[in-house]
Amino acid sequence: MGKKLNLLGAALAGAVALAATQSGAVTVPLFNNSFEAGNTGAATGLGKHLTFAELNTTSPGWDTYTGVQGWNTTSGNRIEIHSDFDQTKIDAQDGDYYISLDGGRNSSISQSVALTAGTYLLSFWYSPESTNVASNAISYSVGNLLNGVAKWGVNGAKMGTWTQITALFYVHGAGGNYDLSFGALGTANGVGGFLDNVSIAAVPVPADGL
Repeated sequence: MGKKLNLLGAALAGAVALAATQSGAVTVPLFNNSFEAGNTGAATGLGKHLTFAELNTTSPGWDTYTGVQGWNTTSGNRIEIHSDFDQTKIDAQDGDYYISLDGGRNSSISQSVALTAGTYLLSFWYSPESTNVASNAISYSVGNLLNGVAKWGVNGAKMGTWTQITALFYVHGAGGNYDLSFGALGTANGVGGFLDNVSIAAVPVPADGL
């Protein structure tokens, strides 16, 4: 099954963000940004009792864990890791795995990112698991610098496809360490929104006269 990219959603992500990505932006290092490194906590999942290594070979192709490597679980402790073997959902946007933060309990994750002064572009890929905006929304933030919500309909987001969500933000002064965070919003019913391929890129300042 091929990768299902929502090209329309990517196109609608914003002309400013698109220009930024084409101007030589430098990616900020993130660990496990596409959720390929596995889970934390117990070796086997909470529901299906699958190890991470079994997800891409064993039905149903997903399980719920207390955490995912590289990210701190800041609430909920119920994170679904899905693989391309899960034929009822979609393929990962990048690699073989993606996550949902609503594993029957709304969960949130964060990762500390060191940023100096400048302009940055946050990008991630989102797919709602239903059309119900009361349960499929995901919040995103970078410290107190950026806050937003991805949900069904944003940038044309719809079930069964991936939509790129992008947002520019600015770091002033000396910069510092900021928490990059994502969290499930609304009804905690195991039917939320999928998340994959998270990145932050420093956007170069255009030369004078350009």
